[in-house]
Amino acid sequence: MHFSGTITQRVDGKGRVSIPADFRRVLEAGDAQFDPEVKRVRMRVVYGDDSRRCLEVYPIARFEALMSRIAQLPQGSDEREILELCYVSGSEQIEVDADGRTVFAQRFRDHIGLSRDGGEAVFAGALDTFRIWTPEEFEAERARKLAAVKARMAGGGSILSLLPPLPAG
Repeated sequence: MHFSGTITQRVDGKGRVSIPADFRRVLEAGDAQFDPEVKRVRMRVVYGDDSRRCLEVYPIARFEALMSRIAQLPQGSDEREILELCYVSGSEQIEVDADGRTVFAQRFRDHIGLSRDGGEAVFAGALDTFRIWTPEEFEAERARKLAAVKARMAGGGSILSLLPPLPAG
C-alpha cells in the first residue's frame, strides 16, 4: 500500500483536521498496534527540516525503519547528527481518532506557514509517506520541481523516462 493522490482539507483554528480516508488505511497497515475495534492509528510527523515548508508524515513501521538506518551511521558523525536533529528530535508521534481526525500542534502549523486561524492544507501522497503543505507552498514546490525536470529534458520526451529501465526478461 502506498500514499497517492492530492487532497485539500480544512484545518480549524485549534489545529483539528481530518486525515483523508485512503491515507488512514495506509497508516493503519503500517501500525502494528492498530486495533480495528478502537480505530485509533498512530503516525509520525516530521517538522524538523527547516529547508522544506511541509510536514512529512510516516506510518510507524516506515519511521522505525528510517530510525534503524540513522542508527547505522557512526555516532558523532555530521550525517547522523543532522538526521537526528531533523528526524529524531524534529518529529512527534500523534494519533488519529476513531473519526479520522487529529490535532496539529501550533509548531506544525507554524512550520508550514498556516494561519493561526486555520486554513487549508494539501495532503500530497509520496509513496511511503505523505506531505502536508499550504496550497500556495504545494503549488510553488510543484512548479519548481517541474521546471527542473523540464530543464533536464530540454530535448523533450516523457517524464516516465526518469524511471530506471525495466529488468530484462
